[in-house]
Amino acid sequence: MSHWFRQSFRKLHLLYVSPQWALRRGEAFDAVALADAYERAGVDCVQLYCKDHHGVCYYPSSLGLQYPRDILGELLPELKKRGIRLMAYMSMFFDNYATGLHPEWRAVNELGDPQRSGPFFHASVCSPYAEFLLTQLDEVATGYDVDGFWLDIVPLARHLPQEVWMIQPHPVPDYSLHAQKRYREATGHGLPVHPSATEIDGIYEFMTGEVDAFMNKAYATLRKHRPDAVITYNAAGAPGDPLDSADLISIEGHAPHYTRQSFIARWAKGQQKPFEMMTAGGLARTPLGGGWNSLDQKPAAILQLEAAIVVAQAGNPTIGQVPFPDGATDPAQFETFARVFHPIREIEPWLVGAKGVSDVGVVLASKPRSASAHWQRMTASAEAVHEALIAEHIQYDIIRLTEDLSRYRVVVLAEQTALSDTEVEALRSYVKAGGSLIAAGSASLHDERGQPRPDFALADVFGAHHAGTVPADFVYLTLEDATLRSLVTAVPIIVDQPGVAVTLAGAHRLASLIEPEARRTDATTVLWGDAPPDWAQAHPGLIENRFGAGSCRYLAFPIKCDGLPNAWVKRLVGQLVRDAVEEPLLATTASPGVEVTLNRQGDRLVVHFCNHHAGDPNRLSFVDNALAMQGVELRLDFKRAGLAKVSRVYAAPASDIAFAVVGDHVALTVPEFVVHSVVVLE
Repeated sequence: MSHWFRQSFRKLHLLYVSPQWALRRGEAFDAVALADAYERAGVDCVQLYCKDHHGVCYYPSSLGLQYPRDILGELLPELKKRGIRLMAYMSMFFDNYATGLHPEWRAVNELGDPQRSGPFFHASVCSPYAEFLLTQLDEVATGYDVDGFWLDIVPLARHLPQEVWMIQPHPVPDYSLHAQKRYREATGHGLPVHPSATEIDGIYEFMTGEVDAFMNKAYATLRKHRPDAVITYNAAGAPGDPLDSADLISIEGHAPHYTRQSFIARWAKGQQKPFEMMTAGGLARTPLGGGWNSLDQKPAAILQLEAAIVVAQAGNPTIGQVPFPDGATDPAQFETFARVFHPIREIEPWLVGAKGVSDVGVVLASKPRSASAHWQRMTASAEAVHEALIAEHIQYDIIRLTEDLSRYRVVVLAEQTALSDTEVEALRSYVKAGGSLIAAGSASLHDERGQPRPDFALADVFGAHHAGTVPADFVYLTLEDATLRSLVTAVPIIVDQPGVAVTLAGAHRLASLIEPEARRTDATTVLWGDAPPDWAQAHPGLIENRFGAGSCRYLAFPIKCDGLPNAWVKRLVGQLVRDAVEEPLLATTASPGVEVTLNRQGDRLVVHFCNHHAGDPNRLSFVDNALAMQGVELRLDFKRAGLAKVSRVYAAPASDIAFAVVGDHVALTVPEFVVHSVVVLE
């Protein structure tokens, strides 16, 4: 069904949005000229807004707010003539037109106030709006031979702090009369006005079931007419997606959060579906995310970098394009798109079907439906490990615990709090058989439904028992192991969050957590600084334990590795993993801002170099070679990576590179590059 998307790497997300107040609505739209421009720019798929958040329909609809022209009907045949696919975008549970006519269809809080995001109201999935929406989906699927459907604003995530994580929150509880009625029908009792934490868990799971049931109806409606169409939704397959029912993983990621884009892409690469990462084409940001409707286009270097990060993981970079509300498009936009897509078209043969080759497995075992209160902290901790390893150029996969762990030299389990007994046993068996585990925080302290256990389920592997929380809002970490002190730092490291108290049961201490002399208050500040450590109040901070033929190092705090305050923690995590790997698959002299990815594709190895420095908005160069990387050396254990021998090395598509083979290793110097280089070994 979704086979064609595995071959697609040049997609545009056309935000054709033209509200009622706009001047000359649709008068400047020219489907022929637009399709020609897409063809010249190298676009292979266009995702067209067929219905927007305002409720405007850009096709003849019997229900929605009608537009003066059939934009879908005009553009679709022109794209088909040029071999360009079209996916139909439909705004789902934002529709200000419908919820304005029927305010009783809105999701509301306990006071009856409507739930909204910026100017847009959330429609309740339990209301008759759901049938209204299914009718609109049926109209598009019946009338237009599109290649796929992309459904936006599907309420998925439990309300939790998300920072810049892109997944649509679900207002829980929804106290609309329709939701209250449906809840009573299903459970036999009414929605509590002041639900407890346990009740919120249950209400969220119930509401997720309602969304799941609706989405199954939507799939059936669309596939009745378009059985081969790709169907996906915003944040499909994300770590916080409680449904994971789409054909295509589709997650937003936005500049300048390049390491987060990499994290998203590496997560999606490890799943069993094709994936895309969507990024806005504009610079300005909005309360709802990236600059999706911004007319000031990003410089080419930024879009090139964002695209490179995704194709390095064998995914599809999808870039937003914003026309004017009258339907006109700025010709300069297509010049930039060509600078992104033409180079990708040249290297596509080295992208399709590529699989990662790695030393390390970073566990992300989030359970956003059954343990919804935990998914964000579990995801954030896996992302923290990613922040550390990407800088070290250590090759790693982001994995679930259903995979074969034996292929990894090291497995990292950072704050994966909600684990099933089966997942725990997989980790225990891995270490017992000789594997190396690095764990942190409250890993394994809850079961798969988020219920607390009396102790770590992996207490025997950690060599320590859980003993509560270190009684301080922050702690100091002091490294006592001489090697770590020399490789990381000998000064105290501030861990700006509470530590986990443990009692040792066989493990030995490598570092200590020290409580501050006083709690953090305005009265205890040292000229805006924190109270110093109280050396008499020490707890195990980093411990090491032998278990079976393997070993475990455990950090007694949740790790963070982003930004200046966490620089030493980031260095420590990277060093712990590097120590455990010992002889890595790949070594390079590339700077920490150059992301390096090793893939295997049939009988060849493909190494991607993505220069994150090229997209730094504070140091952005508009001279193409100003940030060129020169003299980057690469050393690769090609036999362990899966090649019997190396007979040729080149920069894709066809520039040969001199190399030397010493034993099982190949050594070479990467040709100068600015944003992205692809080195191939055959």
